[in-house]
Amino acid sequence: MAEFVVYILYSEKFKKNYTGFTSNLIERFKSHNV
Repeated sequence: MAEFVVYILYSEKFKKNYTGFTSNLIERFKSHNV
């Protein structure tokens, strides 16, 4: 069974929270920083 992580990110630039879930947290953070 795959493990998932729920995350909440805050954007200083847009003053907004982003929530989601992923099975690969490091790759997901990289995609948010593109």
